[in-house]
Amino acid sequence: MTNNSAHSVFSADNLSDWLNHLEQLHPNAIELGLARITEVGKRLNLIEFDAKVITVAGTNGKGTTCAYLEKILIDAGFKVGVYSSPHIHRYNERLRINYLELDDQIHCDAFAVIEKVRKDISLSYFEYATLACLYLLQQQNCDYILLEVGLGGRLDATNMVESDMSVITTIGIDHVDWLGSDRDVIGFEKAGVFRANKPAICGELDVPQSIIDHAESMSTQLKLASTDFNIEMLDEQHWAWHGQQTLSPIKQTLMPMQNASTALAVIEQLNLNIAPSQLIKSIETASLVGRLQHLSGLACDLYIDVAHNPQSAEYLASQLKRLRSEKGDDCKVHAVVGMLSDKDMSATLSAVNVEITDYTFVNLNCYRGASADMLLAAYQNSANNKHNVICFENVSTAVDKVAKNAKASDIIIVFGSFHTVSDILSNWKG
Repeated sequence: MTNNSAHSVFSADNLSDWLNHLEQLHPNAIELGLARITEVGKRLNLIEFDAKVITVAGTNGKGTTCAYLEKILIDAGFKVGVYSSPHIHRYNERLRINYLELDDQIHCDAFAVIEKVRKDISLSYFEYATLACLYLLQQQNCDYILLEVGLGGRLDATNMVESDMSVITTIGIDHVDWLGSDRDVIGFEKAGVFRANKPAICGELDVPQSIIDHAESMSTQLKLASTDFNIEMLDEQHWAWHGQQTLSPIKQTLMPMQNASTALAVIEQLNLNIAPSQLIKSIETASLVGRLQHLSGLACDLYIDVAHNPQSAEYLASQLKRLRSEKGDDCKVHAVVGMLSDKDMSATLSAVNVEITDYTFVNLNCYRGASADMLLAAYQNSANNKHNVICFENVSTAVDKVAKNAKASDIIIVFGSFHTVSDILSNWKG
């Protein structure tokens, strides 16, 4: 491994050393803007792809929308590449080709190419990773590429790619330091992924006017939830989707229906002529790590979820209510929560408090991680804060402690951050 000067070409034999290098390259963890990454992208011809590229932005639901699209397209026989972030276990999770991750050496080789081509251009971790994954996607001969936006849309690294279709899942308040606390402003940032005279899908039910205005200014062919496609609940367990065609009945799962609806609107615009029965089967069987994921091994039910802002917490609350109703009046919900300090912790807890029986707050030992005491203070400022609360050192030991006192009819829900989910999965042995 060498790194003799600021402009020397770094090299390494393993992925861990490369990732350490990426973390040290740029003074800021986040730096929005397309000038630097686009310059490097042009040098490697990473702006346009032979595959159809679908860019997915949104406050929440990007990952599950991509998972629905991935399942539908792969089931239909297409080769699909997905770039997403952040990873939960391993860096390699950020890129998958027909569900499969690429091995360490392939990623190292891609990093070496970026290192050589970038010269003296400084890149953030996310920008470097995006370039490397795009370089690998360019070599994979995919039919479809799904690009999950990292932050915002207009200035996100993924937005240097000329996409064939754009998607906005939801608009909520998050990343206020970067995107502001106004939904119209946030909507404009997300709509920055739109392309002139190309289709776009917006799954947000309360769509900000800025999204509509931006689409009109670019002659983007925008399809809106509730206007161009919608969901109809048939009973407590089944729903129907209405677009140009109707799909019914679709069994409700723990993955968000609204994101399934958005994915189906994307598929409809692609005119792929997939049989309705196949679409329904794909929707019903799609899954994604860390999204109301059930872990086995305890006497009671244990679920993990990456919900980390008020909007995602509202959805989590709705699903906990459903799970409680299925298990009966004796069911108690024990929450183990770890969050990042720059999230709206009070509002997030307020959104889910009514479905929680008691809380265990844990330290999140990572960059920007909140302490259990910080979470406790945020909880005390939240609505409906009448729970029994304890603070614990870490996620895994907290779950062990809660599980010993839980009944078989109870639910343990671990949520609050990708880091929290990563911690429990890394140590979970059931």
